Amino acid sequence: KILVLMEVKEENKEEYEIHGDFSQDTISAKYDELCRNYEEVYNSVGWPDPVQCAEKAIENGFTGESHVLDMGCGTGLVVDYLKEKSGAETVNAIGIDASEGMLKKAKAKGLYSEIRNFLLCNPENFNTNHSDLLGKFDFVTASGLLAEGHATPDVFDEMIGALKVGGYAIFTSRIEYLEPLNYQKGMDERVESGEWEFVKKEEYEKYSKAKDCPLGRFKPVMSEVFVFRKL
Repeated sequence: KILVLMEVKEENKEEYEIHGDFSQDTISAKYDELCRNYEEVYNSVGWPDPVQCAEKAIENGFTGESHVLDMGCGTGLVVDYLKEKSGAETVNAIGIDASEGMLKKAKAKGLYSEIRNFLLCNPENFNTNHSDLLGKFDFVTASGLLAEGHATPDVFDEMIGALKVGGYAIFTSRIEYLEPLNYQKGMDERVESGEWEFVKKEEYEKYSKAKDCPLGRFKPVMSEVFVFRKL
C-alpha cells in the first residue's frame, strides 16, 4: 500500500501549490517536476480516483486475464489498486503518460507489461502511430485525466478505439468540469452515435482531507466515476 508521508498543513503550502496551472502545451514538463512526491501529495489530501477506477473495473468483470490500457497512468496507482483489490498475481496492463518522470516511477513498480510516452487527445496520432493498441483491451482506465489543462473530449475516441467490442471505459472527472470542458457533451455524442453505451456513474468527494487546510487546488470537491461499454 502507498504510505502517506506528508501532512496537509500550512508549512507544506509550497509543495501543494505547485500542483496547478496545467496546460496541454506544458503538461509533460509539469509532471516531470511533480513526480518527485506525487503520490505523497495526492494521497495525503485524499484522492480516491485511482481506487474508484480499479473498483469499477473489478465490478465489471476484471480478472488477471483481462487486458488493461491505463491512460494518463502517472505513477501506476490504478494498477496498484487493481492488483491489490482483485487479488490477481499480475495485471496485463499497458500504461500511457505524457511525462517521462511519472513513467519512470511507474516502471520501477514492475506492474506494467509496457509503458509508452506520448500525449493523448490526438486520435490521428493514436490510430496511426499506435495502431497495435486498437481493439485490444477489455478495460481502458483514466484516473484524473479528465481535468482542466489535461484532456479534451477527443480522448474518448482513443478509448473507444483501444477497446474490444464489449470492453469498458472507466474514468473520473470533477463534476464542475463536465459542462465547461465539454466532457458530458462528448460522452453523450458517442452514445447517440452508437459507439458506446452508458453503464454507470457514481459520485464521490475528493481532497476531503484538505477540508481544514485548503492549499492551492486541493480543497474538497465532488467528482464522478463513469463506466461506458463499447458497442
